[in-house]
Amino acid sequence: MKILFRFGLLVGLFGVVLAIAQFAPAHAQQQPPMSDAQIIRIRTSCVSALNTLNQLHASDALLRVNRGQLYESLSTKLMQRFNTRAVRANFAVTDLQSITMNYGHTLDTFRLDYQAYEEQLSAALKVDCSKQPVEFYTAVDLARTKRTKVHTDVQQLDQYVDDYETAITAFEQRYQQAAQGVNPS
Repeated sequence: MKILFRFGLLVGLFGVVLAIAQFAPAHAQQQPPMSDAQIIRIRTSCVSALNTLNQLHASDALLRVNRGQLYESLSTKLMQRFNTRAVRANFAVTDLQSITMNYGHTLDTFRLDYQAYEEQLSAALKVDCSKQPVEFYTAVDLARTKRTKVHTDVQQLDQYVDDYETAITAFEQRYQQAAQGVNPS
C-alpha cells in the first residue's frame, strides 16, 4: 500500500513566505534591516497573509488528525498485529519488526514536529503584522521551517510503508516456497 501524502496547502504557506520574502531578508539577524518599502509591503499584504495562514492552520489541523489516525492504524492494526502473529507462528520476521520499530519512532517524531509546527504557526498568527512586520515575517519563516520538518517526517513514514510492503512481499514468497517444500535461499 502506498500512501501519498502532501499537505493540502503546502504551497499556500510557501506562497505567503515567498511573497513576504520579496519584501524581507531570509534571516533578519544575518541581513541588513528591512527597508521601509519592504515593511510597507508586508503591512499592506497583512490581511491577505493572515487569511491564508488561517486557512492553512485549519486545513493542516484536519489533515494532521486524519493522517495521524491513518498512520497510527497502520502501525497498531496492521504492522504490529501481523508481526505478532508471524512471531507466534515461529516465522522469522526481524526485517518487518525493524521496519515497524523505525516507523514507530518516526511516527513519534512526526507528532512532536507537528506540535512544534502548530505552535509556531499559532504564534505567527498572533503577531500583529501591521504593527510588527519584521517579527511577523520571522515567525512565518520559522513556521515554514518547522512545516518542512513535518513534510520530511511524512515522506519517511511513506517510505517505511513502502519498505514494509516490500518486506511483506518477500515474506509471502518465502512462505509460499516453504509451503511447497522449496528451500528458500
